[in-house]
Amino acid sequence: MFVRGTITLSKGFQTWKAMVHANEEKMRKIGFRMVYAGTPADDESQQLTVIMEFDSPEALDHFKNDAELTRERVEAGVVMETSMMTPMTEQSFTNFPA
Repeated sequence: MFVRGTITLSKGFQTWKAMVHANEEKMRKIGFRMVYAGTPADDESQQLTVIMEFDSPEALDHFKNDAELTRERVEAGVVMETSMMTPMTEQSFTNFPA
């Protein structure tokens, strides 16, 4: 399942990106991957947009409820109060045309 997320970063994109890369193994265990992550070209401290693919709704719940990962995200500048997670339609598609 695909999920679109938006969130404000207080420490910029590079700090957040380093945290994501440091958690690659945890992401694999939870069952999700980043399809896309980026901020506006003119200000990396503005709203981050991510598209994530989760193996299941349970994997999404595991991500949301992982206290250690949440702590790391906050330390990397994620402003949790601004988090919006939107599950996308089952009819989504990627990489067209190939």
